[in-house]
Amino acid sequence: MNIIPVEAGPVFTIGYFVFDPSSADAIIIDTPLDSCNRFIELIDKYNAKLNAIILTHSHWDHTADLTKINKITKASVYIHKDDEYRILDPNNHTVFPLSQQLDSFSQSIYIAHRDKIKCGNLEFEVRHTPGHTEGGICLIEHNYGVIFAGDTLFCESIGRYDLPGGNGQQLLESIKRELMTLPDNFKVYSGHGEPTTIGYERINNPFLNGFITI
Repeated sequence: MNIIPVEAGPVFTIGYFVFDPSSADAIIIDTPLDSCNRFIELIDKYNAKLNAIILTHSHWDHTADLTKINKITKASVYIHKDDEYRILDPNNHTVFPLSQQLDSFSQSIYIAHRDKIKCGNLEFEVRHTPGHTEGGICLIEHNYGVIFAGDTLFCESIGRYDLPGGNGQQLLESIKRELMTLPDNFKVYSGHGEPTTIGYERINNPFLNGFITI
């Protein structure tokens, strides 16, 4: 499995190009503003078949280039139903005004807790992890010990819960129930910042070990 981060946009959001060399299948996880050209370059570089675009949640910085990439690739778009409303009307859910208008998207396929998404020989399990948003999800590839956490969990931090649809206690419960029950060596790729591991966060994350309370 090749994992290539694509950091883009004004708040340094990271989307991921995930490629299975054995089948040439690929997925994109999140579509930050100004990420489209880079993702298309990666598809061409690897001569990849893009199976899906999967959204960990629907905050604008993770979805801004969704429509552009979908129009070019025709790949199916997956999102939890509780988060779809933001991409249906993105310009009313940006929290602060942007200098450009965002394109809406209305052809999503819903994903739910414990669903499985195949990409060649890779299989991603969906875990519903509300708290940062209502329909936030994480993707887990158990065979490789990899988690794509969106804005649920960061290195030594957790996602914001003070934005519309956020809930701090719910977020902590989601992390402890769905992520901290995984093995320590599972690597976490987040929507911002450096990768981490479950074991490192179990010891060093101040939100999870009681140093910061919500």
